[in-house]
Amino acid sequence: MYRLLARLRWELAIRYGIFSDASLINKAVLNKEKSQERVLVNLGCGTRFNAKWINIDFRGDGKSVFSWDLKKPLPLSDKSCDGLYASHVIEHFSRRDAREFLLECRRLLKPGGCLRLVAPDLEGITRAYLHSLESVRKSEPHALARHEWMTIELLDQLVRHESGGEMMKYWAQEIVPEEDFVATRVGFEYTHARAFSRNFSGRNVLSKTALDIGKFRLGGEVHLWMYDEISLCRLLSECGFSNPKRLDASESAIDEFDTFLLDTMHDGQTYKPDSFFVEAFAS
Repeated sequence: MYRLLARLRWELAIRYGIFSDASLINKAVLNKEKSQERVLVNLGCGTRFNAKWINIDFRGDGKSVFSWDLKKPLPLSDKSCDGLYASHVIEHFSRRDAREFLLECRRLLKPGGCLRLVAPDLEGITRAYLHSLESVRKSEPHALARHEWMTIELLDQLVRHESGGEMMKYWAQEIVPEEDFVATRVGFEYTHARAFSRNFSGRNVLSKTALDIGKFRLGGEVHLWMYDEISLCRLLSECGFSNPKRLDASESAIDEFDTFLLDTMHDGQTYKPDSFFVEAFAS
């Protein structure tokens, strides 16, 4: 019953603005300001959030995570945030919507405020794919399995028509070919998803209507664009940010960022090793 009521509340909030978390988000910012704490906002946090941040996702619980559709302007005043963080979010926007999202981030940041973006590394993925291709041509051991995985990693989230796609089917195998290689590419997320994937049964995409597929592809799971260091830094500059720069997972201009464990694990490993990390500043 609780889950049903939570789902109903979320549907009413997202679709019609009823029971919206807008006032809760605003209240959280005001509380930070009253206590003279930094206003740090984690946009599109998913299941990875920190209590010292204001955490926002498409579907939240109204407590630890607030619900909001990031395609809409955030219910916050101009120059109200000290720092913004968005991990594996921007690739889910179209190119036009990505630009609007970054302009909204610039509106929210105080002068000198930092925006940290994490995204799948198109350059790294394509280099790994090309390396696997050359390995197959040289008949190196296990090269075919690595090439198959890299093809899935490169394409699946761009083209899939059902949740999980070819990636989840690959992980659902009783024995995952070159599993150590896959785990190294994906990181902790693979360990978590591997257990879930054992119960995965791909649906027959051919039985879906064009409307079904369209709704899925606009539902937020697929990647609508991909970035490398050059293209993302250029986009940030075009949106009015200064000094866009690629960093390591543990580096940040946001004080004590490594203590929040958003991009790294307790042991210092990178949570999403297939990613790259860029920061830029509001002027």
